[in-house]
Amino acid sequence: MEQRLVCDTVRDLLPMYIDHMTSEASNESIEEHISGCGECRTVLEQMRKPVLAETAPEIKEFKKFLKKSKMSILYWIMGVAAVIAVMTCFIVNLATEKRLSWFYIVLAGIITGYFPLYIVVSVREHRILKMLAALNGCTFILLGVIQFVLYYQMDSGSFWLWDKGLPIAFLWSVILWISVLMRAKFHTSILTALVVLTALAVPGNFLTNVIGGYYNGWEDYAADFVSNGLGNTAAAVTLFILDLVVYSIRKGKKKDGE
Repeated sequence: MEQRLVCDTVRDLLPMYIDHMTSEASNESIEEHISGCGECRTVLEQMRKPVLAETAPEIKEFKKFLKKSKMSILYWIMGVAAVIAVMTCFIVNLATEKRLSWFYIVLAGIITGYFPLYIVVSVREHRILKMLAALNGCTFILLGVIQFVLYYQMDSGSFWLWDKGLPIAFLWSVILWISVLMRAKFHTSILTALVVLTALAVPGNFLTNVIGGYYNGWEDYAADFVSNGLGNTAAAVTLFILDLVVYSIRKGKKKDGE
């Protein structure tokens, strides 16, 4: 019982002892007790360890609450902004043309911009892949809405969706997904993915102009390659060299760490 009382007294004094607020006589008594008491010595060692606030359960729960609150606020802001934009375009379109026409294009554009952003802030895993998938799908829908409104409701332009719009959009979607999936599947660096994307942009630009009917011959292709293709090629080569340099530096650091 007496030993228990001594331990309780010493442990009450330990916070002040750690902060150097006890007298010399108290210090000597505390140190003498600790030298022969393993339990109090363990308590002292635990007190001297730095407390990581980030790992405290209460802090973790509070941070989760703050994160959910911020996400909820962001959702509300996004929703209110989208509703205001849609209603404004709805009213203006009706007031100016007495019917709805370009309003549908604006609505599809807002959805194309907001839905991928909603995916980014709402999902936890594979955010980039899911965001790109959502953006991809919304882009095709947006093209269809633009074609429908311009051709059928505004009597403007030709019907370009099937022979130009969708093929070009599909082409660049494939190019983008090749670089993205290469990084996701083979865990390549961002620089490597950019090298692939930039390199594929050269044939992508050529095929885009072919589909669009902008080439009348190889002279046009040669001129376009000089103005655009050479730039993409130079960018791809530069990124490739930079990627090799970064890889060599990381490999050297890894060897030094071993």
